[in-house]
Amino acid sequence: MERIITRSTFFNLFYIVLFQLNCSSHDIKNDKVFVIATYDDVKDWDPATAFSLEVFPMSNMYEPLLWYDAGVKPGRFLPGLATSYSKSEDGLVWVFNLRKNVFFHDGTKFNAEAVKFVVERNKKLNGGASYIWSSVAKITINSPHQIIFTLSSPVPFDKIVSSQYGAWMYSPSIESISEDSLNHGFGSGTGPYQLKKWARNKYILLEKFNKYWRGWEKRDHYNSVLIQVATESSTRFQMIKSGIADYAVLIPNQLLETLEDNLEVSVSYHPSWINEFYLLNTKKHPTNNLWFRRAIASSLDRKVLSNYIYKNTAVESKGLTPQSIPFFVEPDSLIEFSLVIAKNYLNKSGLDLTNVKTDLSYVSTYEQYRLTSFMLLDNLKKIGVDLDLKPGLWSTNWDKAKNLDTAPNIISMAWWPTVSSPSDWFFALYNTQENPLFNLSYYGNSVVDSLTKKAWELETTEPRVAQDLYKKIQNILIDDCVVIPAVDVNVSSVRKRNISGLKSNPAYSTIFVYDLSKN
Repeated sequence: MERIITRSTFFNLFYIVLFQLNCSSHDIKNDKVFVIATYDDVKDWDPATAFSLEVFPMSNMYEPLLWYDAGVKPGRFLPGLATSYSKSEDGLVWVFNLRKNVFFHDGTKFNAEAVKFVVERNKKLNGGASYIWSSVAKITINSPHQIIFTLSSPVPFDKIVSSQYGAWMYSPSIESISEDSLNHGFGSGTGPYQLKKWARNKYILLEKFNKYWRGWEKRDHYNSVLIQVATESSTRFQMIKSGIADYAVLIPNQLLETLEDNLEVSVSYHPSWINEFYLLNTKKHPTNNLWFRRAIASSLDRKVLSNYIYKNTAVESKGLTPQSIPFFVEPDSLIEFSLVIAKNYLNKSGLDLTNVKTDLSYVSTYEQYRLTSFMLLDNLKKIGVDLDLKPGLWSTNWDKAKNLDTAPNIISMAWWPTVSSPSDWFFALYNTQENPLFNLSYYGNSVVDSLTKKAWELETTEPRVAQDLYKKIQNILIDDCVVIPAVDVNVSSVRKRNISGLKSNPAYSTIFVYDLSKN
């Protein structure tokens, strides 16, 4: 059955077509442009602190010292801006040999001084994923292209320098860039594409960097990358279906099924390191009541999610981290779905529900969140709890959730890791934070904090002990009912069939356009 295009979708498409025609005549030098249809915009152009959807453009503009290839088993580290590295037996000293004849987009040479500058600046700013460098005690420049890191504890440092946040190498010239200029779009990495233009909440245009060290002669590369913001999933769907976009993000499962017989569009599913869950605010009434939180958790049916709402795009969560990530281990148990048990928990809460208000904030651009939220609303109504649904863009929901006065009781979340470790979930989402960034449950537990730190440090030297600690952390969080796990996401790759070179790498939630070409 042909899908009806809504009035708003029609006008969105009309605007996008006009925009691309305008771009093609002014900004894009030829038709070798890769168009990505995504659901929200960049909020932070500083590569030191950017910590969300910025990974899309920045992974094509910047590079780390090492890359982590999670597309093979076991995973492996590959050279990035470092050609090789070594570490001491005690894991405290790491030596990196750096790539020569590499330039930043502003013409500055990449060298050991630049690496030292980036790490020290990131630590000083103390924002975004800067915490990944906390174990660095000393940085020594041994030569222009060799740098030595001395650590305070034996953490798996190769995972840190291959992070998808906070580890991008950028030009020291950023020191002379004003905050206002950064807020209006900035980029100076060593990657294949450089920032050409940014129209806030509309599009990002990247253009190939002619001096890119890997060169442009080996294949038929794309010359430009256009990241188009389309907040409505129906608009993104029509963009890929009509051929306006080459790749589309977050297309609802119900629409993906209509593309099965489309000869121009390919849809495939790949296991990822992304999971979706619902954080429960432990400081705000009524979810500051443990038994009330458990009643909510018992009202979410994960089997319905995986079998009917997500289908091919996810599997039922078995723990608080994705099952495909290294060091995954199942907790002793999750809170099971049962409205009878939920009602019992509600009675134990001792709450008078007459004037109790509970709200749930979810990402409006994602159909699965909407359907899950309505399922939870319906189940909670059966046990006498009224739920107020508050859909919105992720950026808006996030801003409100970081302030306790405006934070919801429940918020939908998806998480993909900064570093390739379960500790990333536990540190970012549940570590005690005075001013919460992603700890939107406002949870604090010194035992969880110390166990997370210890497990992370033991991953390389005592992996089995680290895994046992990750299990213990999950058991504590589940017992305290801080989070309701939902699904582990299978990433849907929705693209034109004539695109080649696309590979699945769960360690990076992005698309590396340099590796792509048209058949």
